[in-house]
Amino acid sequence: MNAREEREELKNMLENSPEKINENIAVPGENIPELSPEPLTDVDFDEVKLKCEKEARSMIKNAIQFMIPMDMIRENKYLKNKFKVDVMSLAGMLYQLRTNEIMQKTLMQQINLGLTHARYYEVYGQLSKTIGDLNKQLLQTVEAIKETYKSFKQDAKDKKTEALGPSVSSSGMLTSGDGSVITRGTKEIINRVKEVKNQKNGNGEYLDENKLIPNISIE
Repeated sequence: MNAREEREELKNMLENSPEKINENIAVPGENIPELSPEPLTDVDFDEVKLKCEKEARSMIKNAIQFMIPMDMIRENKYLKNKFKVDVMSLAGMLYQLRTNEIMQKTLMQQINLGLTHARYYEVYGQLSKTIGDLNKQLLQTVEAIKETYKSFKQDAKDKKTEALGPSVSSSGMLTSGDGSVITRGTKEIINRVKEVKNQKNGNGEYLDENKLIPNISIE
């Protein structure tokens, strides 16, 4: 094609073109199917997030159900808020894990279709490492959460024992609120034994001011 023919072709194109050239130009916000990218996945990420929250709640319940009942968590304001924060934190980690798994699966599908660019394999390796790290971090987080509830259970038990206070059993042993024995000195043991003997004899008086020699009546 020579210059004359090219000039004639351009002239015909201009003569046949519309007066306003913007009629054939895509306007921002306009929905043009031919220019819209096709989705690579049919995943509803809002649904994925909701599933992660349910999964996180179930994981924490299973981890602490043998230590603290859910009734106690609902009734205790501190535990109730802590449980919500723990679920939120764990759900966020699960969401990152699930989305990375989705991206890795999508990448594998693209490679399977023939898109074998070297960068695809590099990204696949990075996603595999991220998923492995997230799995390890997830396990560590669950164990850490479990330990905090275990610590709270022990603190609650100690507080309850302290509130009950020590008591003296019928055998003369000083016991704490949870039933454990508190060691006593020899003098205390002698006093307790003599007190018991004195009570059996129906006399609550002692011959000395230190209450070491009971006034046991002899008939």
